[in-house]
Amino acid sequence: MRIINKNFSLFSRNYILITLAVLVTCYGLFLASTFYLQVYSIGILVLLIPCLEIRNHQVVMQLFFIFFICMMISSISVFDRLPYKLLLVSQPFWIALKYGIALALGLCSLAYFLFYKNTNLIKLCCIQFPIMIITCTWYIRMILILNNCQYIPNAKSVHIPAVVIQKCPVCCDIHELWFSFHLEGKDHHVSMDVNPRLHERSKEGDTLILQVHPGTYGWPWYHKDIKRRYK
Repeated sequence: MRIINKNFSLFSRNYILITLAVLVTCYGLFLASTFYLQVYSIGILVLLIPCLEIRNHQVVMQLFFIFFICMMISSISVFDRLPYKLLLVSQPFWIALKYGIALALGLCSLAYFLFYKNTNLIKLCCIQFPIMIITCTWYIRMILILNNCQYIPNAKSVHIPAVVIQKCPVCCDIHELWFSFHLEGKDHHVSMDVNPRLHERSKEGDTLILQVHPGTYGWPWYHKDIKRRYK
């Protein structure tokens, strides 16, 4: 009888957490009054994941998949409403990974002492910890991008000489050019939806000066309405 009660308790905890995840996602999508409340709601989803009961690999992956869907829906909603875009998207990854590992370790350790003292520690390290590293890295990277892409009063714009390496055909009112530029000792490539007149008269090999914002952490960024510029 005790085993049945215990299993029912574990079953109930997982489904209570799933219900909370769906409710938090709906709040972030439809009820959050400010942009930052949407971001915090995603953070709550991250904090709930270590509380899931780990009974076997298959179950925890199914439960994590539900959380992952909730987080993706919320993050897509957040990023689609952002008026800016990071110029070098890959830069925050290694910094986010470093802090993500530390945060994942802290959350998993806390969850272990609260819920999993009788659970095999190797199972937690093989299942829960890798999942939390991925989740925390993804969330911290998003926070870094959001904090970096803030308008800094009186900051000097970054002027980057860029060469047009490819002129993409017009599709669905998207006038895209691929640029190549040199920054911080490395060559980079980026695509931009530019002004139709600029797209029409540009050809491969032309040089343009990209005027972008410096970024709080030094990662250049630009507004998505950049197509109204560089006429």
